[in-house]
Amino acid sequence: MSKRRIAALLAALALAGAARAEEPDPRYWRLDDVVAQFQQWSVDYPDIFQAGSLGLSGQGEAIPLARISDHAQTDEPEPALLFHAAQHANECNGTGAIMDAMAALLQGYALNPGMRARVDSLELWFMPIFNVDGHRYVFGGGPSWADWRKTLRDNNGNDQVDYPDDGVDTNRNWDWYWDESDETDPAHLEYKGPFPFSEPEATALRDFVLTRRPLVVVDYHSPVTIVWDNEVFWPWLSTHGWGYSPDEPVARDVASQWAAATLTHTGQPFGSIFGYDSLPKEQNWIYGETGILTFVMEISDHCWWTGATVDTIATRVARGSYALIDRAMNGPGIRGRVTDAVTGNPLVAQVEILQYSGAELGPHLTDAAFGKYERLTKTGSFTVQASCPGYETQTQQVPNVTGGWRQVDLALVPTLTAVPDLPSDGLRIVGPNPLRPGQAVLLALGADVTDADGATVELFDVTGRRRAVLGAALASGATHRLALPADLASGVYLLRASAGGTQAVRRITLLR
Repeated sequence: MSKRRIAALLAALALAGAARAEEPDPRYWRLDDVVAQFQQWSVDYPDIFQAGSLGLSGQGEAIPLARISDHAQTDEPEPALLFHAAQHANECNGTGAIMDAMAALLQGYALNPGMRARVDSLELWFMPIFNVDGHRYVFGGGPSWADWRKTLRDNNGNDQVDYPDDGVDTNRNWDWYWDESDETDPAHLEYKGPFPFSEPEATALRDFVLTRRPLVVVDYHSPVTIVWDNEVFWPWLSTHGWGYSPDEPVARDVASQWAAATLTHTGQPFGSIFGYDSLPKEQNWIYGETGILTFVMEISDHCWWTGATVDTIATRVARGSYALIDRAMNGPGIRGRVTDAVTGNPLVAQVEILQYSGAELGPHLTDAAFGKYERLTKTGSFTVQASCPGYETQTQQVPNVTGGWRQVDLALVPTLTAVPDLPSDGLRIVGPNPLRPGQAVLLALGADVTDADGATVELFDVTGRRRAVLGAALASGATHRLALPADLASGVYLLRASAGGTQAVRRITLLR
């Protein structure tokens, strides 16, 4: 805990827990305290903690972002989770929950096997304060600080902060059914902005998601009203005729487990319910465009507390988050990598679990760094399909997923469009394909192929240059084993088998 935060807590005790009217309770984390704590953790836990920034705010201030993982300074192909809070400047209960969760993971790593397993298995990303500009305004005691939720965009151009005329609600700034939203008045507390992603905060979060492709995103809020309090919202029930989302069985299950493990300040479990896809919100855009499970938690029944309840709420929500982290760690789910079958390089490919796919969602894509994907599932049997422009689509059955993570790696074969496959009419080139060094091509020659000279098999590279004659005068009604030249490099090749006037052309891939 930073010296600044300790001093703030001592001041709070001196005031007998009473918050001053002109600012939030001292127990709430200030932005400078978060930055100082990140710096201290970087010194104390250099191997498992990395401090960084999501990007710059509209006012040019860094948005603190940190990673906790077993090799925190290195990107690894592990499932990633992102927790963030204070998207609305006056909704700060999630900030305390994030800071408590991070402290427990770091301090427990060397002592608690459960904490160590979480850190070793996952990449855990935390952003305690998303809307740093609005947060500074709130904690600086500006006019109507308790109600300020937006950024500090100068809508009226007078070079000062005016309530409620200035600012944009970043949770209405996402390009999701944008034209359907009527929150176009700059003075509205939920003003969506002049155009989608006008706010650099929303743009930076969008780009993080598209680059990192996390397994789960969590957005902590605190309700302005008590209509929806102590709830986890999962995606979604559609207002556009889609019904429940394709991931509804999984999303509902995850949300209910997480909610049951999270206690309110009165000791009761949270509830869970579907969200709607009707507004240009973060949850709707991320899930709708990428298929990444995105949850919203409304913490408590209002924004501001005083005294020990501030810390009680933070601690209980932090503890509940471990249920979500453990589900991400333990599955059930399917994960793997998609690579080029020739080069072994990772591919940005679309990977769908057909039982959880729908036309309303954008493609589930692998990340560029590793070609990795992960999808939480329920128990059952599934069909995984991977596709990428310039490659042949591959489908794989995954039976009996009962627990844990099922690894399904997919190597996609490049497509050659210059030389089409021709009907075989009795000639079949059979497995294996792709081939490894030492393996042979198998050619099945039908009994109906009659030619006095037998069949001839030739090997060509993709430029059309003949590399070898693999066989000649091959008898009909038999399967022939044909060895490849020993000096062939990895790549895609063409086999042409001909007998009489009959011809077959097939692609094979050699992997070294």
